[in-house]
Amino acid sequence: MYDEVGRIMVFGAILSVILLIIAFYIVHTRLQNNAFFASYASKVMDFFYKPLLAVYMLAYKSPDKLHKTMAETKNNAQGKKFSKTKNRIVLAPHCMRHIECKARTTRTGIQCTGCGKCDFAAVKKISEEHGYKLYIITGSSFVKHILKHPDAKGTDGVLAIGCNYEINKGMRELKKTKIATYGVPLLSNGCYNTNIDLEEFEKQLIHFET
Repeated sequence: MYDEVGRIMVFGAILSVILLIIAFYIVHTRLQNNAFFASYASKVMDFFYKPLLAVYMLAYKSPDKLHKTMAETKNNAQGKKFSKTKNRIVLAPHCMRHIECKARTTRTGIQCTGCGKCDFAAVKKISEEHGYKLYIITGSSFVKHILKHPDAKGTDGVLAIGCNYEINKGMRELKKTKIATYGVPLLSNGCYNTNIDLEEFEKQLIHFET
């Protein structure tokens, strides 16, 4: 019995390594541009997230490289599907707000007043110019309230702004809703005054218009 259990464990370990090797081969070659292969790689990395996290922490002393790879892979997997969506919104993190922000918070997030102290005024303007409504969230629990709100009714595409960790986490959660997602990473991490490349942000919106 113990021999059989041992053989199963060894087989499982070997199979896991093979799956991971294939996944990382995909993300480091042109195959990553294929939605099917990118989706496979994304699912494998999600499944082995905790072991991969431990490996990256040991090798790089930081999980940033892993989260960046996973977020980019999810974008490659979801990009084609996202391009077919019709009703899109932008979800942005509260960490972009200025430390002196006085905007009130409701069940659908922070209600930006456009004071100009942070990037939100510009992000809101760009978003609305391209037909997106901006929602500034203070946590993942706000997403369900937003998606149930009349203004967001029928949403089938979410463009998520955030650090790679939050993009990866959010895209994984929203996948359960069958809503297509795409992520645009911040230029910096932190709790306040984080920034986004506004030109790159608008470039992505324009890209999905074609």
